[in-house]
Amino acid sequence: MADRRIDAESNPAASWWSLALVGVLAGVLSGTLGVGGGIVMVPLMTGMLRFSQHRAHATSLAAIVLIAISGVVRFAMDGEVAWTVGLALGVGGMLGSTVGAHLMHRLSPQALRIVFGAIVVLAGIRMVVSGQPEVGAQPSDLLGAVIGVAIGLVAGVASGVGGIGGGIIMVPAMVFFLGLSQHAAEGTSLLAIIFTAVAGTRVNLQHGRVDLRHAGVIGAAGIVFAQLGASLALAMSGERLSQLFGAFVVLVGIRMLAVTYRQRRAGGE
Repeated sequence: MADRRIDAESNPAASWWSLALVGVLAGVLSGTLGVGGGIVMVPLMTGMLRFSQHRAHATSLAAIVLIAISGVVRFAMDGEVAWTVGLALGVGGMLGSTVGAHLMHRLSPQALRIVFGAIVVLAGIRMVVSGQPEVGAQPSDLLGAVIGVAIGLVAGVASGVGGIGGGIIMVPAMVFFLGLSQHAAEGTSLLAIIFTAVAGTRVNLQHGRVDLRHAGVIGAAGIVFAQLGASLALAMSGERLSQLFGAFVVLVGIRMLAVTYRQRRAGGE
């Protein structure tokens, strides 16, 4: 109960337009790159909206549910969703996200920022250096399902801890290990993200970390712009998208790590 009271007090009221702006940016990135959008939501919610670190992670994950559903619909219209693989990823992701969400509540806000910053910097560097990963060979259906569950498990843990959908891990892994094209990997990633986000949000609700009103506003704004982002992704090369987004997330991660470092030097959290 104490956690709920402290977290509520550290979360000031946010205006509807600022919440909607976060949703718009998250929706575009989610649809364009097959990620949940938490990679942009968490920094904006803690920086611009002054959310506490834990509540930003938890509310971001709840908003991702709506945004990911919207993106999946657009990719599915173009046949760019591998449903069986997505379900396998979802199963692994739900298990991993549940573990990650429980772990998130055991970490300090400073530790969360370090974990989140490290995740996005590493992912961003990979995108910038590699561009679109080389497509690997397609495994058999059974082996593909096993690999999908394993990928989902790893991405799910990152999702629960970092307040992200896990797409930055799933998309390149599906291209390399499962032989999916960049566009199919992005559409399938959004399908799996729905499962991981729901599982993590269930745990976060038990801990009283989620602001459902704020998550609803962000998610509603993201629904429309996830459609726009998915349309852009289907019209552009995967390599260019991956490189541009990689550069963006590297900057976001470095900024978050730098802020944490300054706080530690100043004797902050």
